[in-house]
This record gives sequence, C-alpha cells and structure tokens, in this order.
Amino acid sequence: MGRITEEALELVWTLREKGIDDVGELDKQLTKTVGRQVRHLVEKGLVEVEGEKAVLTVSGEKQAQDVIRRHRLAERLMVDVLSMDVGDIEEPACEFEHILSTGVEEGICTLLGHPKECPHGLPIPTGDCCNKAETEIESIVFPLQRLNRGEEAKIAYINTQTHPRLHKLMAFGIVPGVKIKLLQKSPSFVIQVDETQVALEEYIAGDIYVRKN
Repeated sequence: MGRITEEALELVWTLREKGIDDVGELDKQLTKTVGRQVRHLVEKGLVEVEGEKAVLTVSGEKQAQDVIRRHRLAERLMVDVLSMDVGDIEEPACEFEHILSTGVEEGICTLLGHPKECPHGLPIPTGDCCNKAETEIESIVFPLQRLNRGEEAKIAYINTQTHPRLHKLMAFGIVPGVKIKLLQKSPSFVIQVDETQVALEEYIAGDIYVRKN
C-alpha cells in the first residue's frame, strides 16, 4: 500500500472518530490533505459509499487500523522514551508510521507496556502482541500502581485530560522526570516526592506512568 493511500485511510479513520463520514466533507478533507478523493479509495476496494456516507470495507478497516496503530505508537515512543514535547511529535510520527515493520511495531508496543492511548488521549488499536501479552512482561513505562512498596521510579508522563487534576499534581511537584518512592498502596497511594509525602486516590495514581531508574 502506497504512502498516499495510507495517509488517506488515516484521515478517514480520524474523521470517523470525530463523527464525520459524509462523502462531500471527506472529499474536501482528502483533496486538501493528500490530493485524493473518496472515489480513489472506492476503486481500491478500501471504502464503500452508502448513500451520503463513506464506510471502510473490511480490507480498508484493517489497513486503516494498522496505520493508526503505528502512528500512535510512534507518538507514544517519542513522548515516553525520547521525552519529546507533544507539540513536536506529529510530523516525525507521520514519517515513522510508514517505515515501522510489524516486528518493530510489536517490539515498541511491548517495550511501552501495550499502551491504550496516544499522548493526545486517543485509543491505540490493539495488536497481536497486546492480545498475547502476559502480566509478567515488564515494560519500561508502566502505571504507578504496579510499583511495589519501597520501590523508586521516575515519572514518565501523566495521562490525564483533566486540567485541574494535572495542575494539582504539578503543585505537589509530580511532573515528568521527577523521582518518586512508593511508600503505601492502601487505603490510598502515598508517594514521596523529594522530602514531601503525597497521598493519592487510586484513580489519580492510575494517571501516573513511571519508569524504573
């Protein structure tokens, strides 16, 4: 599958996530972005037109899912491992998605602990490695809850779209790059940040992803 077709399928998928499947609107967006129209995808057997709507075929769905998965895993890798700013990852992730082979893609997914969402909070389609993953597989980046009492780690990222919650964590010094120590897991999570002990509800602790030092 050519790069332009991959980018066209990616756009169809992302627009569908926003509730946009109108042929006219898709034509406008596709023409503007990749210089193609819905009919090009229809000719390739990747899209079917049902009335005013464009629907991915079984083949189109699978190929679009693969492209989206590679793109969002690339974004996750750039933020979690390469410590890139979210605002800087779109262009390199677009390049990266076209060169990732299946083996490398699954290796990255396993490395990151089979993440469910990209840095923008959008779902990452699961792959074979996710379905086969076992709990004993240790990843570089994982939820705070998986730390044992007394273990130390460094905050990799905070996966929350709730700004007040994020600001509250930042006020306690809980930000990416900071070293923490887990002191307690029940009835609430208690972590040590520098010389300060902070108690966290489990659902808040679930937003915090760490990596071992």
